[in-house]
Amino acid sequence: MMTTDKNIFFSNLKIIQKYCEQQLQRSEKSEQVVLRSCFVSGIRVQSMSWKEWSEKADPYNSETFMELFREQLAYKKRETDKIEQDVQYRGKILVIEYGLNIPDGAVEVETGGIFDEFDFPPIDTWFYNGYYESGEGVLFAWIPARFVEYADRAIDVQFLDVLHWFKKPSGWV
Repeated sequence: MMTTDKNIFFSNLKIIQKYCEQQLQRSEKSEQVVLRSCFVSGIRVQSMSWKEWSEKADPYNSETFMELFREQLAYKKRETDKIEQDVQYRGKILVIEYGLNIPDGAVEVETGGIFDEFDFPPIDTWFYNGYYESGEGVLFAWIPARFVEYADRAIDVQFLDVLHWFKKPSGWV
């Protein structure tokens, strides 16, 4: 069981939706890298794949992962504070149970590099992170409409069923 703060969940979702839309307007970047920012001390420095980042840090170390998660979210909040709030964004929420996956690269191949070998979607889509009591991590990512097909492929190929579409719990508006 994982406890989720609904207010933080939806607040972060709005930040990430705005940030992803802003990044998708950058036509000079390919789909494989447009949503892959790199963050160092809360500052976006360059595009970097999860694989490149994980070579510098253990992607399954919860402290390291949480530091990266906090830094990227803080940066995106600062960058999107000036963007209009009342916009409807098309896409879906993906759940990644990353403490249970076995990185084999199949998802990366099937999605043409949109997802990486660790079965993660691009970092710019991440908006909520939590842990089950057993210690496995659960990451929520906003998948813009134009990337939903890639996420569907990732879900189909990932053999441990650690990727799935979010279903709102009863009682959530």
